Amino acid sequence: TFAIRIKNHTLISELFIIRLCRKLLGLIKATGKLIMKFVEGITIYWKIILTTLLIGILNSFIMILVYASAAALLLYMLFWCAVILAVCYIASVLKKLQIAGERLAAGDLTYHVDTSRMIWDFKRHGENLNSISAGMSRAVDERVKSERFKTELITNVSHDIKTPLTSIINYIDLLGKEEEKLRGTPCENTKIREYTQVIARQSARLKKLTEDLIEASKASTGNITVTLEKSDLNVLLSQAMGEYGERFENYGLDMIVRMPNEPVYIMADGRHLFRVFDNLMNNIIKYAMPGTRVYLTLENKDGRALIIFRNISKYALDLAPDELTERFVRGDLSRNSEGSGLGLSIAKSLTELQGGQFKIDTDADLFKVTLSFPVISGE
Repeated sequence: TFAIRIKNHTLISELFIIRLCRKLLGLIKATGKLIMKFVEGITIYWKIILTTLLIGILNSFIMILVYASAAALLLYMLFWCAVILAVCYIASVLKKLQIAGERLAAGDLTYHVDTSRMIWDFKRHGENLNSISAGMSRAVDERVKSERFKTELITNVSHDIKTPLTSIINYIDLLGKEEEKLRGTPCENTKIREYTQVIARQSARLKKLTEDLIEASKASTGNITVTLEKSDLNVLLSQAMGEYGERFENYGLDMIVRMPNEPVYIMADGRHLFRVFDNLMNNIIKYAMPGTRVYLTLENKDGRALIIFRNISKYALDLAPDELTERFVRGDLSRNSEGSGLGLSIAKSLTELQGGQFKIDTDADLFKVTLSFPVISGE
């Protein structure tokens, strides 16, 4: 009854209009949840279209009210203020996401997007970018650990191989000396001589491979002493050509050398740079087509010294240039020629340790290596 409602303080809450308002409010909330669920399920493309349509409808509705009532003009101005603020907010969020994408694309995996003031799809997109950054960082860390482990394993195994190999080579030398003593006597055995020569040759090859493995491991990890000094490339290249001139002739290779008359100075470690030249010229002897020309060019261009080696390969160059500098990769896929597949890898690592750039280009059978170093003053 009316008196009981007053006594229980429920008169106002149980009035018909109040109950109707509550039901309407509940209906509005339920409708709002359905709309939000629907909006979350559609793509951002349709969200933009629906938002644009909604703004257009509201704008038209308020314009009608403006003609009917002067007070609606204030509502119209507030509406467009809200639209402008929303556009500014969206532009700011998109700018943040754009910067994050550019930083990640540039390799900055430590960059983190602040999503605390973002909403809806913008927030999800920002969180996805952060997840990509974290995932890529983990992948890079794992790869670095794996590479370090492989390098350490190669170094340790190489050292373990080198010790008994040195002993084998020493005993082969002793066998050779004993065989020389028996030469011309009834105890001479030509078979023993042949076997000793084969063992000596293969042991020397294995020793060279072991030394290359150790050097490749040290060079790739930077675990090598580099002393940069002012060096004249004309002198270093002339020394390398003096070492290899006769060998090139023996293999039927005609070397064409083009160098400037004036000195070209760079900061380099002469010992390591000579090893780079040594590896590249060895590579030419192994893989260049006999009877062809080999070009060695030194240029001083735009403040950089360019050392260019060019030759015609006797094998089809089916590998990408980047693959040729990987360890144990050889231009001769059939592996019929001598070589470990470490020469170019070592040359690349040593060049970069001295602040230079190492680039390989291939065009059909043309093989080209370009070394680039900053030129310094000769004073």
